[in-house]
Amino acid sequence: MPTGRRDFLKLSASALASYFTLPATQKTFAASVDPSDSAREAFPQGVASADPQPNAVILWTRVEPLPDEQRTQVVLQVNLTNQFEEVLLEQTLVTTTESDFTIRAMVHELEPDTTYYYRFIAPDGAVSRVGRTWTAPLPDAKRPVMIALVSCQSWPPNRYGAYRRLIQDDQMADKDSGIDLILHVGDYVYGLPENPDEPVEPGQAGGMGRGGMGSSDAQENVPENFDDYLSGHRQIYKTYLTDPDLQDARALYPFIAIWDDHEYGNDAWQSYTDGRANPEKRAAATQAWFEFVPQILTGSLSVPGVPNEARDYRKPSSIAYAPMTNFGEGFLSEEQNNLAAIRSQTCYRTIRWGAYVDLVITDNRSYRGPSANPGYSVTNLEAESSSVNVFSGFSLFEGETLYALSQGSKANKGSPPETVTVNGEEVQNPRATDPAISLLGTQQKRWFKEVMTKSSAAWKVWANAEPITGFYFDAGRVNPEAGSGFLWTDSWDGFPNEREELMRFIKENKISNVVSLSGDRHAHYAGLVAENYNAGTPNYVIPEFTCAAISSFARAPFLARALRRFGLSHLAVYEHESNNGEKESASNLNLFMRKGARAAEEMVKTNDLAQALSVADPAPNPHLVYADNDVHGYCLCRFDADRCDTDFIAVARPNWDPDEHPEGPPILRTVGYRVNAWEGGETPELMRKYTRGETIFGED
Repeated sequence: MPTGRRDFLKLSASALASYFTLPATQKTFAASVDPSDSAREAFPQGVASADPQPNAVILWTRVEPLPDEQRTQVVLQVNLTNQFEEVLLEQTLVTTTESDFTIRAMVHELEPDTTYYYRFIAPDGAVSRVGRTWTAPLPDAKRPVMIALVSCQSWPPNRYGAYRRLIQDDQMADKDSGIDLILHVGDYVYGLPENPDEPVEPGQAGGMGRGGMGSSDAQENVPENFDDYLSGHRQIYKTYLTDPDLQDARALYPFIAIWDDHEYGNDAWQSYTDGRANPEKRAAATQAWFEFVPQILTGSLSVPGVPNEARDYRKPSSIAYAPMTNFGEGFLSEEQNNLAAIRSQTCYRTIRWGAYVDLVITDNRSYRGPSANPGYSVTNLEAESSSVNVFSGFSLFEGETLYALSQGSKANKGSPPETVTVNGEEVQNPRATDPAISLLGTQQKRWFKEVMTKSSAAWKVWANAEPITGFYFDAGRVNPEAGSGFLWTDSWDGFPNEREELMRFIKENKISNVVSLSGDRHAHYAGLVAENYNAGTPNYVIPEFTCAAISSFARAPFLARALRRFGLSHLAVYEHESNNGEKESASNLNLFMRKGARAAEEMVKTNDLAQALSVADPAPNPHLVYADNDVHGYCLCRFDADRCDTDFIAVARPNWDPDEHPEGPPILRTVGYRVNAWEGGETPELMRKYTRGETIFGED
């Protein structure tokens, strides 16, 4: 008899993870392998499951081989309870150095919407921790779906306490409102830098940071070729997966994952990152991702009528360094090494969860062109002279400029402007003869449109690595030198042409109930996505919910550093006196983003919110209904037949004492939003349901 979703699973003290690919389909009903009392930590990275289907799921682990082993066998056992007296399935799997002894087993012939337990046994009898997973309900099953939305987990010193909070609260929740899936929308790890002397990101000092490995290790092991890159990326995953909170989450819940840029580098697109193309690094990063982050690709189930295009990783037969050249439609570089790298795996796919949700998972990095940042052009990319780092500075671009650059030679109906405005000056249009850019790429975009039109689910839930919502900063109102415009051009603000195309497609085809779930921004946001944010009256099409980071630096203090050169750091963070008379840091970025620079400036001067709001007109982002820029956390998104409810859980950062708070970091506040189902072509409405806990700074 199937066990309940809420049955308690005892967490072992040690946790492990691994990876390799073999199907396990043969059922036996008597355990032929007995685990021993071996004290060897044979599975140091834990266990995991992913991409459940109604009759199948993928299971994952990594075994630490015995000395001098190049090949080893591991036994997988699956059962309906966490006691393995009688085993439902037992399968022997083989793994080798070729996959760094990782195992990924696709288990078929399971019952729909049923909980299963699993474990792995090494040849010497050492046993892994017990994992728990479940299958998806049948496609016509009408029951609510709860998705936990997470992203951006850098290496400690900030441990992954948000996962512990999630687990503890879910175990205390009502059995009918538990988490079905954890959706990870990117920056699972922070990968190898090109320059070993490159500083780590703010907030990462003493940890792995953007480099993923300690600075001394990075300098001693400068990657030079595919094998070096692969070894480095594997080590990053193996290190990250020793975190007990991440291990517990992976053992307790099936994950759905998509990558963002940091699994490879920084501001990555195609095989480009950190200032140049690097196909070998791109392919190596892809292999490590495939090995350590389980997902069903080749065997993925697609929306009926839309062929599955996802494909498992295959190492390119030949790959080497080469500059990016020969840019075609969508700004795709057709240089053979670049194509070999990005085509080594296809990971965009859909996952059906009952009658209510089709989860549409797009790959926002592999096929995109360069963003509409003026630092990119065919000329300087071919000369390898581009220098663009969106997040380290504070360079703002007006929407008209970004739109013209994104359209390239197609701008103004094929007559692109000769000049564009950059930092208040007219400069030669660097993209006047370049192709128009695409973020999804032409093939994936076609697939996306087909999925949207043919999905029969009540909700089309778009898993987005980066926010689609527009973020405009009117800093020029208080310091003209800072200017005003869009800052984060590495995300959809840098692809306004394609955002407009897709939103118009959804609107004109009357596709109802499309919701974007995104991450990347290290903050909690709720807002509406417009076709064109430059329009006098923007046409809002879909809602979007963006989750804060699990452990990476928060947005407000990071942006405060970027604003220093304009003397405007106080627009993001300033010190003020709290109600109890103590000095505390205020996340003024919340007010800056929602109500504008003048309101944020007035807040610093008066510490009076009413006075600040009195000078807030016009709001730079009227579509942004919620912003919380100085927290860690996650979202819980529940989809019913007629509504979507999203709870933003904000937890303390950056450090917490697990001895004092074994249940996880304290919750600072939870904020709930609802969007009711709407007819295709109509405008959705975001409604605040509640706010519990500490007040959000800058909200009335």
